[in-house]
Amino acid sequence: MKRRMSQFVIVLYPFLLFMVAACAEEKEPRVKKEDIQTIEAVLRNSLTGPSDELRSILDKESEGRSDTLHQYEERIFKEYFANETSYTEFINSYGSGLMVEPINNGYQLKIKTIDYEKAAAKDSVYNFSIELELIKEGSEKLHVENVSGQANLNDEHKIEEMLIRTEELYKSMTN
Repeated sequence: MKRRMSQFVIVLYPFLLFMVAACAEEKEPRVKKEDIQTIEAVLRNSLTGPSDELRSILDKESEGRSDTLHQYEERIFKEYFANETSYTEFINSYGSGLMVEPINNGYQLKIKTIDYEKAAAKDSVYNFSIELELIKEGSEKLHVENVSGQANLNDEHKIEEMLIRTEELYKSMTN
């Protein structure tokens, strides 16, 4: 009888360990602090402003404007990207270009809140939602618009790809 009980325990023990491990597995993907810091830095640099420095660069009508803009973008964005390709794709799609519409339509942008949600437990893919305050120059009236997007990061907490949905934001500025 003791022998049977001992065999039963030997067979049951690995099964119990498996069940305990499965129950302890995270149900919600964990957000990594370093990933969030990277995403937030890029979003704040992209969607706060336009700064006086950027206005000054874009107001220039000279040969050096392109070089000056390139240096400005490199200084505030490049360190957050995984490689030259991901940086270039971001600059070509967004970069300081996100501030052209606010400048043209006389708006100042300020991030109110950013919420993050990890899309998958195994990957460093984050969805984000931003509450963005828009203030029309010469007015004290404040308007809040929502912007969303997604960022994919590598193991070094650098952005490999980023999407920022700005269509509704730009529509609200032109109406």
